[in-house]
Amino acid sequence: MAFKVCIISCGMITNAAHIPAYQQFSEDYEIVAVSDINEIVAKDTAERHGIPRYYTNAEKMLTEEKPDVVSVCVPNAFHKEYTMMALRHGANVLCEKPLAFHYSDAVEMFEYAKKSGKVLMACQSMRFTPDRLAAKKYIEDGGMDKIYYGELSRIRRRGIPYWGTFHMKKISGGGAFVDIGVHMLDALVWLMGNPAVKSVSGTTMENHKYEVGSLVGSGALSGEVHTKRPFDPDEMDVEDFSCGTITFENGAKVSFKVAWAANLPEASDIVLVSKKAGIDLPSGRLLFGENGESTLEMEKCPYDTPFFGHMYLTDNLRKVLKGEAAPIVTPEESINVTKIIEMFYLSAAQGKEVSAASFGE
Repeated sequence: MAFKVCIISCGMITNAAHIPAYQQFSEDYEIVAVSDINEIVAKDTAERHGIPRYYTNAEKMLTEEKPDVVSVCVPNAFHKEYTMMALRHGANVLCEKPLAFHYSDAVEMFEYAKKSGKVLMACQSMRFTPDRLAAKKYIEDGGMDKIYYGELSRIRRRGIPYWGTFHMKKISGGGAFVDIGVHMLDALVWLMGNPAVKSVSGTTMENHKYEVGSLVGSGALSGEVHTKRPFDPDEMDVEDFSCGTITFENGAKVSFKVAWAANLPEASDIVLVSKKAGIDLPSGRLLFGENGESTLEMEKCPYDTPFFGHMYLTDNLRKVLKGEAAPIVTPEESINVTKIIEMFYLSAAQGKEVSAASFGE
Protein backbone atom coordinates (compact mmCIF):
# COMPACT_ATOMS: atom_id res chain seq x y z
CA MET A 1 0.00 0.00 0.00
CA ALA A 2 1.45 3.35 -1.06
CA PHE A 3 2.22 6.17 1.36
CA LYS A 4 -0.26 9.04 1.01
CA VAL A 5 1.53 12.31 0.19
CA CYS A 6 0.41 15.92 0.55
CA ILE A 7 2.47 18.93 -0.55
CA ILE A 8 2.21 22.36 1.06
CA SER A 9 2.81 25.26 -1.38
CA CYS A 10 2.87 24.94 -5.16
CA GLY A 11 5.85 26.94 -6.32
CA MET A 12 8.68 26.03 -8.67
CA ILE A 13 10.35 23.46 -6.42
CA THR A 14 7.09 21.59 -5.88
CA ASN A 15 6.32 21.38 -9.58
CA ALA A 16 9.81 20.72 -10.88
CA ALA A 17 11.26 18.58 -8.09
CA HIS A 18 8.94 17.17 -5.41
CA ILE A 19 6.06 16.02 -7.59
CA PRO A 20 8.29 14.30 -10.19
CA ALA A 21 10.29 12.65 -7.40
CA TYR A 22 7.23 11.13 -5.72
CA GLN A 23 5.87 10.09 -9.10
CA GLN A 24 9.20 8.40 -9.90
CA PHE A 25 8.42 5.95 -7.07
CA SER A 26 4.67 5.62 -7.63
CA GLU A 27 4.68 2.07 -6.30
CA ASP A 28 5.35 3.52 -2.83
CA TYR A 29 3.90 7.05 -3.01
CA GLU A 30 0.51 8.46 -3.97
CA ILE A 31 0.14 12.25 -4.09
CA VAL A 32 -3.41 12.79 -2.88
CA ALA A 33 -3.51 16.58 -2.59
CA VAL A 34 -1.61 19.86 -2.77
CA SER A 35 -2.27 23.20 -1.09
CA ASP A 36 -1.41 26.82 -1.75
CA ILE A 37 -2.89 30.04 -0.40
CA ASN A 38 -3.31 31.08 -4.06
CA GLU A 39 -6.18 28.97 -5.41
CA ILE A 40 -5.19 29.55 -9.04
CA VAL A 41 -1.71 28.16 -8.33
CA ALA A 42 -3.03 25.17 -6.36
CA LYS A 43 -5.59 24.30 -9.05
CA ASP A 44 -3.06 24.66 -11.85
CA THR A 45 -0.55 22.40 -10.12
CA ALA A 46 -3.12 19.71 -9.32
CA GLU A 47 -4.54 19.67 -12.86
CA ARG A 48 -1.19 19.60 -14.65
CA HIS A 49 0.08 16.68 -12.58
CA GLY A 50 -3.13 14.67 -12.30
CA ILE A 51 -3.45 15.17 -8.53
CA PRO A 52 -7.04 14.55 -7.40
CA ARG A 53 -7.55 17.39 -4.90
CA TYR A 54 -6.24 20.84 -4.08
CA TYR A 55 -6.74 23.15 -1.09
CA THR A 56 -6.09 26.74 -0.12
CA ASN A 57 -5.82 25.84 3.58
CA ALA A 58 -2.99 23.48 4.52
CA GLU A 59 -4.44 22.49 7.88
CA LYS A 60 -7.76 21.58 6.31
CA MET A 61 -5.88 19.44 3.80
CA LEU A 62 -3.97 17.65 6.56
CA THR A 63 -7.12 17.11 8.59
CA GLU A 64 -9.13 15.68 5.70
CA GLU A 65 -6.43 13.75 3.83
CA LYS A 66 -4.49 12.33 6.81
CA PRO A 67 -1.26 11.92 4.81
CA ASP A 68 1.66 9.68 5.72
CA VAL A 69 4.19 12.08 4.17
CA VAL A 70 4.16 15.84 3.74
CA SER A 71 6.54 17.96 1.67
CA VAL A 72 6.87 21.45 3.16
CA CYS A 73 7.76 23.76 0.26
CA VAL A 74 6.63 27.11 1.66
CA PRO A 75 9.08 30.07 1.76
CA ASN A 76 11.86 29.80 4.32
CA ALA A 77 10.29 31.97 7.02
CA PHE A 78 7.40 29.51 7.37
CA HIS A 79 9.28 26.18 7.40
CA LYS A 80 8.99 25.64 11.14
CA GLU A 81 5.29 26.58 11.31
CA TYR A 82 4.20 24.15 8.60
CA THR A 83 6.63 21.39 9.57
CA MET A 84 5.28 21.40 13.12
CA MET A 85 1.73 21.48 11.75
CA ALA A 86 2.39 18.41 9.61
CA LEU A 87 4.05 16.56 12.49
CA ARG A 88 1.10 17.33 14.76
CA HIS A 89 -1.16 15.76 12.16
CA GLY A 90 0.86 12.56 12.29
CA ALA A 91 2.83 12.93 9.07
CA ASN A 92 6.48 12.30 8.27
CA VAL A 93 8.02 15.44 6.78
CA LEU A 94 10.44 16.31 4.00
CA CYS A 95 11.11 20.03 4.50
CA GLU A 96 12.81 22.20 1.91
CA LYS A 97 16.13 23.79 2.86
CA PRO A 98 17.02 25.57 4.99
CA LEU A 99 15.18 23.63 7.66
CA ALA A 100 15.38 26.63 10.01
CA PHE A 101 17.30 29.85 10.67
CA HIS A 102 17.72 29.35 14.40
CA TYR A 103 19.55 26.55 16.19
CA SER A 104 16.88 26.39 18.90
CA ASP A 105 14.13 25.96 16.28
CA ALA A 106 15.94 23.08 14.59
CA VAL A 107 16.45 21.34 17.93
CA GLU A 108 12.77 21.82 18.81
CA MET A 109 11.60 20.49 15.44
CA PHE A 110 13.68 17.33 15.64
CA GLU A 111 12.82 16.72 19.28
CA TYR A 112 9.11 16.95 18.44
CA ALA A 113 9.54 14.60 15.47
CA LYS A 114 11.37 12.07 17.66
CA LYS A 115 8.74 12.33 20.40
CA SER A 116 6.03 11.79 17.77
CA GLY A 117 7.81 8.80 16.25
CA LYS A 118 8.01 10.52 12.87
CA VAL A 119 10.78 11.14 10.35
CA LEU A 120 11.79 14.74 9.68
CA MET A 121 14.36 15.24 6.94
CA ALA A 122 15.80 18.46 5.57
CA CYS A 123 15.76 18.58 1.78
CA GLN A 124 19.52 18.94 1.32
CA SER A 125 19.41 17.62 -2.21
CA MET A 126 22.85 18.60 -3.49
CA ARG A 127 24.91 15.96 -1.72
CA PHE A 128 24.13 13.57 -4.53
CA THR A 129 26.22 14.81 -7.43
CA PRO A 130 28.48 12.03 -8.77
CA ASP A 131 31.62 13.82 -7.57
CA ARG A 132 30.36 14.35 -4.02
CA LEU A 133 29.09 10.79 -3.67
CA ALA A 134 32.44 9.49 -4.92
CA ALA A 135 34.32 11.80 -2.54
CA LYS A 136 32.25 10.62 0.42
CA LYS A 137 33.02 6.99 -0.39
CA TYR A 138 36.72 7.77 -0.82
CA ILE A 139 36.83 9.53 2.55
CA GLU A 140 34.89 6.80 4.36
CA ASP A 141 37.15 4.14 2.83
CA GLY A 142 40.14 5.82 4.46
CA GLY A 143 41.46 7.85 1.52
CA MET A 144 41.68 10.94 3.73
CA ASP A 145 42.53 11.31 7.38
CA LYS A 146 41.47 14.36 9.42
CA ILE A 147 40.33 17.15 7.10
CA TYR A 148 41.95 20.30 8.45
CA TYR A 149 41.04 22.80 5.72
CA GLY A 150 38.25 23.31 3.21
CA GLU A 151 36.93 25.85 0.71
CA LEU A 152 33.57 26.26 -0.95
CA SER A 153 32.60 28.58 -3.78
CA ARG A 154 29.06 28.83 -5.11
CA ILE A 155 28.99 31.63 -7.65
CA ARG A 156 26.37 32.67 -10.17
CA ARG A 157 27.34 35.37 -12.62
CA ARG A 158 23.79 36.77 -12.83
CA GLY A 159 21.39 34.53 -10.97
CA ILE A 160 19.20 36.54 -8.60
CA PRO A 161 15.87 34.67 -8.41
CA TYR A 162 13.34 37.00 -10.02
CA TRP A 163 10.28 34.78 -10.06
CA GLY A 164 9.36 34.41 -6.39
CA THR A 165 10.04 35.97 -2.99
CA PHE A 166 13.65 34.86 -2.51
CA HIS A 167 14.78 38.50 -2.51
CA MET A 168 12.59 39.56 0.44
CA LYS A 169 14.00 39.09 3.94
CA LYS A 170 10.64 38.88 5.74
CA ILE A 171 9.74 35.86 3.60
CA SER A 172 13.05 34.20 2.77
CA GLY A 173 15.08 35.23 5.81
CA GLY A 174 18.25 35.78 3.82
CA GLY A 175 19.69 35.82 0.35
CA ALA A 176 22.34 33.92 -1.57
CA PHE A 177 23.97 32.28 1.44
CA VAL A 178 20.81 30.60 2.67
CA ASP A 179 19.46 29.89 -0.82
CA ILE A 180 22.35 28.31 -2.72
CA GLY A 181 25.13 28.48 -0.12
CA VAL A 182 23.31 26.17 2.27
CA HIS A 183 23.55 23.30 -0.25
CA MET A 184 27.32 23.70 -0.45
CA LEU A 185 27.60 24.12 3.31
CA ASP A 186 25.60 20.95 3.93
CA ALA A 187 27.66 18.96 1.42
CA LEU A 188 30.94 20.18 2.90
CA VAL A 189 29.94 19.48 6.52
CA TRP A 190 28.70 16.03 5.48
CA LEU A 191 31.94 15.25 3.65
CA MET A 192 33.96 16.40 6.67
CA GLY A 193 32.06 14.04 9.00
CA ASN A 194 29.88 16.70 10.65
CA PRO A 195 32.40 18.30 13.01
CA ALA A 196 30.89 20.64 15.60
CA VAL A 197 31.12 24.33 14.72
CA LYS A 198 33.19 26.56 17.01
CA SER A 199 32.93 30.02 15.43
CA VAL A 200 31.84 31.82 12.26
CA SER A 201 32.91 35.12 10.72
CA GLY A 202 30.77 36.37 7.84
CA THR A 203 30.04 39.33 5.61
CA THR A 204 27.02 40.10 3.40
CA MET A 205 26.79 42.59 0.52
CA GLU A 206 24.21 43.88 -1.95
CA ASN A 207 25.80 44.94 -5.22
CA HIS A 208 23.80 43.72 -8.23
CA LYS A 209 20.11 43.71 -7.34
CA TYR A 210 19.10 45.42 -10.58
CA GLU A 211 20.88 42.82 -12.70
CA VAL A 212 19.07 39.51 -13.29
CA GLY A 213 19.64 36.67 -15.73
CA SER A 214 17.72 33.63 -16.96
CA LEU A 215 15.31 31.26 -15.21
CA VAL A 216 17.79 28.39 -15.35
CA GLY A 217 20.62 30.66 -14.21
CA SER A 218 18.60 31.74 -11.18
CA GLY A 219 17.71 28.26 -9.96
CA ALA A 220 14.61 27.25 -11.93
CA LEU A 221 16.64 24.44 -13.48
CA SER A 222 13.81 23.04 -15.56
CA GLY A 223 13.47 26.41 -17.29
CA GLU A 224 9.82 26.67 -16.26
CA VAL A 225 8.00 28.70 -13.63
CA HIS A 226 4.27 28.45 -14.17
CA THR A 227 3.16 31.24 -11.85
CA LYS A 228 5.75 34.03 -11.74
CA ARG A 229 5.46 36.83 -9.20
CA PRO A 230 6.46 40.20 -10.68
CA PHE A 231 10.00 41.08 -9.60
CA ASP A 232 10.67 44.50 -8.12
CA PRO A 233 14.38 45.00 -7.36
CA ASP A 234 13.49 47.78 -4.93
CA GLU A 235 11.94 45.09 -2.70
CA MET A 236 15.27 43.30 -2.46
CA ASP A 237 16.74 43.58 1.03
CA VAL A 238 18.90 40.44 1.21
CA GLU A 239 22.49 39.79 0.20
CA ASP A 240 23.55 38.85 -3.31
CA PHE A 241 27.12 38.15 -2.11
CA SER A 242 28.53 36.63 1.07
CA CYS A 243 31.90 35.42 2.26
CA GLY A 244 33.59 34.36 5.45
CA THR A 245 35.24 31.62 7.48
CA ILE A 246 34.10 28.75 9.69
CA THR A 247 36.20 27.23 12.46
CA PHE A 248 35.29 23.81 13.84
CA GLU A 249 35.90 22.39 17.30
CA ASN A 250 38.40 19.89 15.86
CA GLY A 251 40.55 22.76 14.58
CA ALA A 252 39.49 22.54 10.94
CA LYS A 253 39.01 25.79 9.05
CA VAL A 254 36.78 26.54 6.04
CA SER A 255 36.63 29.62 3.84
CA PHE A 256 33.65 30.36 1.62
CA LYS A 257 32.15 32.74 -0.90
CA VAL A 258 28.60 32.60 -2.24
CA ALA A 259 26.91 34.86 -4.79
CA TRP A 260 23.70 35.17 -6.74
CA ALA A 261 25.46 37.79 -8.87
CA ALA A 262 29.16 38.57 -9.02
CA ASN A 263 31.81 39.39 -11.59
CA LEU A 264 33.49 36.04 -11.03
CA PRO A 265 33.52 32.72 -12.89
CA GLU A 266 30.51 30.48 -12.25
CA ALA A 267 31.42 27.94 -9.58
CA SER A 268 30.07 25.07 -7.49
CA ASP A 269 33.41 24.06 -6.03
CA ILE A 270 34.56 22.30 -2.89
CA VAL A 271 38.17 21.72 -1.87
CA LEU A 272 39.15 19.51 1.06
CA VAL A 273 42.66 19.05 2.47
CA SER A 274 44.09 16.45 4.83
CA LYS A 275 47.61 15.22 5.53
CA LYS A 276 46.93 12.08 3.53
CA ALA A 277 45.33 13.66 0.44
CA GLY A 278 43.39 16.57 -1.00
CA ILE A 279 40.21 16.53 -3.09
CA ASP A 280 39.03 19.08 -5.66
CA LEU A 281 35.36 18.95 -6.63
CA PRO A 282 33.59 18.76 -9.05
CA SER A 283 36.64 17.68 -11.08
CA GLY A 284 37.22 14.76 -8.71
CA ARG A 285 40.97 15.30 -8.72
CA LEU A 286 42.90 13.74 -5.84
CA LEU A 287 45.70 16.18 -5.15
CA PHE A 288 49.15 15.02 -4.05
CA GLY A 289 47.88 12.01 -2.15
CA GLU A 290 49.86 8.94 -1.20
CA ASN A 291 49.70 7.74 -4.79
CA GLY A 292 50.36 11.10 -6.44
CA GLU A 293 47.62 12.75 -8.44
CA SER A 294 44.65 10.76 -9.71
CA THR A 295 40.89 11.08 -10.18
CA LEU A 296 37.95 9.73 -8.22
CA GLU A 297 35.90 6.98 -9.81
CA MET A 298 32.41 8.43 -10.33
CA GLU A 299 29.20 6.63 -11.17
CA LYS A 300 26.72 8.14 -13.59
CA CYS A 301 23.61 9.67 -11.98
CA PRO A 302 20.65 7.29 -12.58
CA TYR A 303 18.10 10.12 -12.85
CA ASP A 304 17.73 12.24 -15.99
CA THR A 305 16.45 15.43 -14.36
CA PRO A 306 18.12 18.62 -13.11
CA PHE A 307 16.55 17.99 -9.69
CA PHE A 308 18.03 14.51 -9.31
CA GLY A 309 18.80 15.13 -5.63
CA HIS A 310 15.10 15.02 -4.80
CA MET A 311 14.96 11.57 -6.38
CA TYR A 312 17.67 10.34 -4.01
CA LEU A 313 15.86 11.88 -1.02
CA THR A 314 12.41 10.46 -1.77
CA ASP A 315 13.98 7.07 -2.52
CA ASN A 316 15.76 7.16 0.83
CA LEU A 317 12.63 8.33 2.67
CA ARG A 318 10.48 5.44 1.42
CA LYS A 319 13.18 2.98 2.50
CA VAL A 320 13.38 4.64 5.93
CA LEU A 321 9.60 4.40 6.33
CA LYS A 322 9.71 0.71 5.37
CA GLY A 323 12.53 0.02 7.83
CA GLU A 324 15.06 -0.71 5.10
CA ALA A 325 17.48 2.20 5.58
CA ALA A 326 18.57 5.03 7.88
CA PRO A 327 17.96 8.69 6.98
CA ILE A 328 20.62 9.92 4.58
CA VAL A 329 20.33 13.47 5.96
CA THR A 330 20.49 13.17 9.75
CA PRO A 331 19.07 15.45 12.45
CA GLU A 332 22.56 16.03 13.84
CA GLU A 333 23.83 17.26 10.47
CA SER A 334 20.85 19.56 9.90
CA ILE A 335 21.10 21.02 13.40
CA ASN A 336 24.81 21.74 12.88
CA VAL A 337 24.13 23.42 9.53
CA THR A 338 21.34 25.50 11.07
CA LYS A 339 23.67 26.66 13.82
CA ILE A 340 26.23 27.78 11.22
CA ILE A 341 23.52 29.67 9.31
CA GLU A 342 22.41 31.53 12.42
CA MET A 343 25.99 32.30 13.43
CA PHE A 344 26.79 33.57 9.93
CA TYR A 345 23.95 36.07 9.84
CA LEU A 346 24.67 37.19 13.42
CA SER A 347 28.31 37.74 12.50
CA ALA A 348 27.38 39.73 9.39
CA ALA A 349 24.96 41.89 11.40
CA GLN A 350 27.36 42.50 14.27
CA GLY A 351 30.50 42.86 12.18
CA LYS A 352 32.48 40.41 14.29
CA GLU A 353 33.16 36.71 14.77
CA VAL A 354 30.43 34.79 16.58
CA SER A 355 31.16 31.85 18.88
CA ALA A 356 29.01 28.72 19.20
CA ALA A 357 29.52 28.85 22.96
CA SER A 358 26.83 31.55 23.16
CA PHE A 359 24.18 29.09 21.92
CA GLY A 360 24.43 26.44 24.61
CA GLU A 361 23.30 22.87 24.17
